[in-house]
Amino acid sequence: MDKRAAASLLIIVSVFVVLGIGLMKPTITKAVQPDQGKLASLGDNLNGSLWIATRAGFGPSATVVNQTVEVSFPTNSANDPSLGIFGAGLSSRCTVKGDFDAQVNFRLVNWTFSNGVRVGLASTPGPFFASDFFTTPPFAAERTSFGSPTGDAPGVPREVYLTDFLDRVHGLIPTSDTSGSLRLVRSAGSETGYYLSSGNWVTIHTGPSITQDIHLDIVAWSHDFAFTHTFVKVAFDNFTLSRGSAACPAIMLNPSIGPIGTKVLVQGSGFPTSTYGPGTVMVTFDDMLSGFATTTNGTFRFTFDVPDAQAGAHLVKALDEITGTSAVASFQVTQINTLALTVDVGTLYFPGDNVAVYTLATLSGTPLNSTTAQLELTLTKPDGSDITIDSTFIGSGLFKATYAIPSTGLVGTYSIVARAHAANVQDASALTTFEVKPTWLSAQGPALTTAAAATAITGIVALSAVAWKKGVIRNKID
Repeated sequence: MDKRAAASLLIIVSVFVVLGIGLMKPTITKAVQPDQGKLASLGDNLNGSLWIATRAGFGPSATVVNQTVEVSFPTNSANDPSLGIFGAGLSSRCTVKGDFDAQVNFRLVNWTFSNGVRVGLASTPGPFFASDFFTTPPFAAERTSFGSPTGDAPGVPREVYLTDFLDRVHGLIPTSDTSGSLRLVRSAGSETGYYLSSGNWVTIHTGPSITQDIHLDIVAWSHDFAFTHTFVKVAFDNFTLSRGSAACPAIMLNPSIGPIGTKVLVQGSGFPTSTYGPGTVMVTFDDMLSGFATTTNGTFRFTFDVPDAQAGAHLVKALDEITGTSAVASFQVTQINTLALTVDVGTLYFPGDNVAVYTLATLSGTPLNSTTAQLELTLTKPDGSDITIDSTFIGSGLFKATYAIPSTGLVGTYSIVARAHAANVQDASALTTFEVKPTWLSAQGPALTTAAAATAITGIVALSAVAWKKGVIRNKID
């Protein structure tokens, strides 16, 4: 039996059930305003932490406008071939445990008779769009428009309220409502669907349901065999959860800020539990896989190192792929600050000179000052001895130090090592050298002395020769 035939048979069987029950007086419950302290406002919660957009197939979209969720179906909307369904809406990130009472208002903004679109408030244990609902129900209270009279539930009213629980489709209450409210109540293993009429809740049907944790879904959907290709728009607002225990998934990052390479601890809570054992959560950084964590009683711990990323906010996400439950937190990647030093000094000096040492200190290109940087200069002499010289901040990251070379100072190569320290960054150092040479006169002294002596001797010899030639010396001898 193909799916269309199975669906038609299922609906027809439901009609007979409804006709049998229809002889009874319908159950009407006066609408009571929920406790405001327990409300989960749809408008307030559409911040991505408690709700997530859900979608299947081609064409449908869900948008948020003025605290209202609008689901639109273009005329060319079509199935996801692997699922046999198309639609869109919102699913709660939080899971609801035990008994609950949820409500939502709807408006059929663009709606044609018998268009094939289902509008529902559902309670699914996993992602809403995981199947075509022929084998598993959506656990929903619906305002439904059956489409093709031959392919989509032939022989039943076209516009109805209905429920689809474990006992499948029931209710099929004809309606022309283009706005109203849907309500789902789970109690002790049974689920009841309601619609609001004249201020009272009217029971659609009570049937068996699951007892496990569920997600609440505000959705609209259809199938290729049902959709009549007319433009449809549906709006939801004023969602409330007036009874029930919601476990909202959350992750905390420690730390939540740091540079590339920072080791981050991810701590998760509020994830679904299973009677089949521990679950698995996928952790991503900007949608890039970081690894998998095992959940125990809905909690987990996971550690990763921040990968290469630009400075700024980045999303860390934990996802339970089986149920679709996820949580997101932001990690702020900071710029890796680098402390840098540049030391400048002359290349050649003589004894008695004053050496000027200039040091530029920057942090990632930004000049530092004497408050943000601690600078130390060490001068090493040619004989290996060293001294510390003081520097003075003169502005724009520049420090100046001076060293007076003694007039009897050593000649040779002098070195200066500059070391700087700034908060929260690695220390930096820089090296420079200069030469001290003797003055020209002192360097030439021995040569000059020798030359003078030789000149004097030569002069004496020359004078003696002249004197001899003129007979001065000979006369005295004679």
